[in-house]
Order: sequence, then structure tokens, then C-alpha cells
Amino acid sequence: MSKRISFQKKEEWFQFYSANGEKVNRKTEIRIDPLTKESSRIVFDPGTKFTVPDYTEEAKETSGKNCPFCPDNIMTMTPEFSKEVVSEGRVQVGEAILFPNLFPYSKYNGVVVFSKEHYVRLEAFTKEMITNAFQACQTFLQQVKKVEKEGVYTSINWNYLPYSGGSILHPHMHVLVSETPTNFQRTIITHTKRYQEETGADYFNELYHAEKDGERWIGEHGNVGWFHAFSPKSHNDFQFIFKDKTSLDGITEGDWEDFAKGLQAIFATLTEQGMASFNMVMHISGDEALPITGRFIPRLTIGGLGTSDINFFQSLHQESLSYKIPEEVAALARKHFQ
Repeated sequence: MSKRISFQKKEEWFQFYSANGEKVNRKTEIRIDPLTKESSRIVFDPGTKFTVPDYTEEAKETSGKNCPFCPDNIMTMTPEFSKEVVSEGRVQVGEAILFPNLFPYSKYNGVVVFSKEHYVRLEAFTKEMITNAFQACQTFLQQVKKVEKEGVYTSINWNYLPYSGGSILHPHMHVLVSETPTNFQRTIITHTKRYQEETGADYFNELYHAEKDGERWIGEHGNVGWFHAFSPKSHNDFQFIFKDKTSLDGITEGDWEDFAKGLQAIFATLTEQGMASFNMVMHISGDEALPITGRFIPRLTIGGLGTSDINFFQSLHQESLSYKIPEEVAALARKHFQ
């Protein structure tokens, strides 16, 4: 384990009395992210149970003629890239089709639809489906790179199901290329550069070795390793690293297949906990020569009112909360990798 990476945490205890006069001591654990030094809090879990949402009825209402991503509409209702960027107008790998976002978040914003299926449950995502979609993203980014040779910030992003902010049920991802980094990208770049200057080492390579075979380690397939974040951004927070892969040019079809197998194990972990919706980001560093990395967190509602999983603490204090203990979630996920 790297002695330069520090996993710091502290406990705060709140003492109060229940309605029947019984003394209660309740712990909040504050964990410090080893890279950014941002904190997150693991709070008391009242035994919250989650239920996988079922969108079968909504799928019937929104599919077919009502969905621009369904097969009868996708080639007539979605836009095309300029020929200078994508000569065919769209990128297609198997059933995956990538085209421009009508409402772009950045200079280049592609949307990739996974397959012809309108509603795909987590357990129904196949290795081929996932691999094709990410290969389509890779092809698009390589073509953009020929036009934008430097100074761009790249990511692949996935909102799955409405809890995540996904506005269309048909499974799709966003791929972004911008002249300006997001706060997430800026934070990673700034702190990894500082770590490199102070230690002479690559932070993510050291993190991989610090976590491997530890209590937050989940598993790996090929060049892709998975572990749970020490300081989580949600009730689960899965991190992945493409070892020694700093550019999409070095990612092979086999690497995408290995990544897909890891995602399937994470999907199974969510399902076992009664979760389904999630946000995922894959950061591709470009000029910074960092390993390709990413994070994956579930999105959910809490309680009978369908309460959002984000409140003032996350939205305004910018501090994440988790009911779940990272080491326990990692142990659960490890079973699905074996």
C-alpha cells in the first residue's frame, strides 16, 4: 500500500434521549477524499429499504412512435454531425447509434443509443450492448480529435432511468468534448498534477495499488479494476480505473468487453440492494496523460413520499451523504465479480 495516500476519517457522536427516556448515542463518520481532501459523511442507517422501480407501463406509453430513439424513428428524427467531423453523419456500431444532442452541453455533444430495445432492465444489458455503445463513443471521440487537436476536455456520461435525470426511457449516454473543463474534471486535473509534483508518482496508479486486495477492493477484469470510494459521493460509489490506459487510442475491443463485464457485476450489486437508476462519468484526461477513470453512483428516492436522495447537504453544502458503509458495499459487490 502506498504510504503517500492517506485514508483519513473522524467520528462525531450525538447524544440524545428517546421519547421513553432511553439514552441514544448516534455516530456520524466524516471521511476525507485522499485526492481532493473534500469530505463526505456516513450517517445512521435507519434500515432503509429500496425497491427497483418498474417502468413497464411507462415503456408502453413512450415507445414506438412516441420515442425518437426507437428504430422506426431514429434515422429520421435525430440530427446528423457535419461531414467534417463524422463523414457518415452518425456513428453506428452494431445496434448502437451515436448522433448530435439537440440541446448540447458543450462544443461537441453526442448521444449514443444502446440498442433497439426501448426499456432495458439492468439485468438485460448484455456485454455486446455495452461494448458497442462505448465503441461508438470511442469512434466519435477519435474523429473529433482529428478536428480539435488540443485543448479539449472529454467525458462519457450515463444517466439511467428518470431518478438519474434521464428524460427519455430508451437507454442512452452522452459523450462530451469541451474547451472548458467541468468542475469535476478541473478538480481531478489540479490535484493529480499537484500530487505528481509533490511525489513524482501518478495518483491513480498509486490509488489502484493502495486499494487492491483491501477491504474496498471489488475486482478486475483484464485492464479494468473496480473498488468502492473511501469517501463516497452517494450510498454506493464505485470507482474504476483502466490500468496504464491514458488514451482512447489504446483501448481495445477486449478492454471494452472487460469493462462491460465489470458493469454487469455492478448492475447486479445495485439490483440486490433494490436500486436501479444511476449516474456514471468516465473521465478521459487527454493531454494530462492520466489513466482513464470514472465513478458510478446510484440514484434513488427515499421513503413513502418518493423523496429525492439529494437534499441541502449535497446541493448547497456540496457534501455527500451515505447511509451505506463503503467496506460493506464492496464486500457485496465482490461476490458478483467472482
